[in-house]
Amino acid sequence: MAAQGALTMAKDSTPLTVSLADGWEATAYRQWSFPRELAERWDDLAQAYGDLGVFLTFESFSCWWHSFGGAARPLVTVLARDGEVKGIFPCRLVTDGKGRSSGIRSLANSETHCFDFLVAEEERRAALTGFLLAAARLFPGETITIDKLPAAGPNTPPLLELLSLRSGCSQHGFHPSAPFLEVPRSEAELLARLSGRVQKSLKQSRKRAAREGGVLLQAVTGGESLDATLSEMFEAEYRSWKGEAGTAIKCRHDAESYYRALARWAAESGSLVLFLLRLDQRVTAACFCLARGGTIFILKTGYDKQYRQFTPGLLLLAEVLTWCRETGGYQLCDLRGVCEPWKMEWTDRTGASGTVRIFPASFSGTLSYLTSYGWKEFLKKLPPVRYGLNRVRRKGASAAAVP
Repeated sequence: MAAQGALTMAKDSTPLTVSLADGWEATAYRQWSFPRELAERWDDLAQAYGDLGVFLTFESFSCWWHSFGGAARPLVTVLARDGEVKGIFPCRLVTDGKGRSSGIRSLANSETHCFDFLVAEEERRAALTGFLLAAARLFPGETITIDKLPAAGPNTPPLLELLSLRSGCSQHGFHPSAPFLEVPRSEAELLARLSGRVQKSLKQSRKRAAREGGVLLQAVTGGESLDATLSEMFEAEYRSWKGEAGTAIKCRHDAESYYRALARWAAESGSLVLFLLRLDQRVTAACFCLARGGTIFILKTGYDKQYRQFTPGLLLLAEVLTWCRETGGYQLCDLRGVCEPWKMEWTDRTGASGTVRIFPASFSGTLSYLTSYGWKEFLKKLPPVRYGLNRVRRKGASAAAVP
């Protein structure tokens, strides 16, 4: 009945409001239409988030929603205290193929490079608590799934602490992602960081390219030719293994519309940098980047396999790092995404991101948790079992410390 009631409410686009304790109020918006002052506050909170906030702006989420929203309904919960917005929680209410509600999910998918809530630092714990309470009151039977959440993000530790104190079940898991490196201060420093094999490959690639007239790195930050430049970039990516595998941007209309919209917004806000590596005017490799503060984020890369003898991806990243140092003034290069082998050739430093699932504090919520994760994980969460396991671990650690 709870899920059915949630679906009925989802069909209505009127914002839902619930009053909480101590002057707090939660408003759940169910269509992608917001007051101007809320969008402005959204961007203020994204700015305060730091460099990763470039992925959390109102326009960035708008680009995502208009391309990937599909049959889902937005469910953006806004927490305010005494009339001042303290937290924004961008989610969606998802339905299955039969129109039945299947839970609340973050606005994230495979094309999301970072997701998090927007929360004022001084009210972080209270706003997170308010979000959980509001969701439980408005959609009592729904499981909340938060994807692409950074493990070291400002909201993750307090959220996990709050979940450990509540009566309902939850599960989380994080994995290494988003390798990053400091921009080398010189060419010599760049080469010194690379293995002998990669150094040799880079030198050979540069020699081969020089015999063909040399490569030219083009950096595009906007302009009237932006759409044409994007088409060149998408075509180069399509001509790689990604085109054959069907994962290139050109293979999906929603993905292409997303990156074109994202590029237009980023160009207007001064956050866009597209890099194209040209050999005799032909695009051999390209990457789509966003920039904020001292960080450049590489979201998508691709190369034309016709030029694979030049290892264009290797040449591209080396040239991008040189550009960051000499022209862009960036100190950090974040490669985003999974820790692919080619990325780990450049650095051994990574972030971590993952998923948090929050089950309703009810019999059906516990049953759903057990169906998903089994009794073993459930028992580990019970205080007596957790206490016993911690004692065993401490004894094991003490025994290992004895010479």
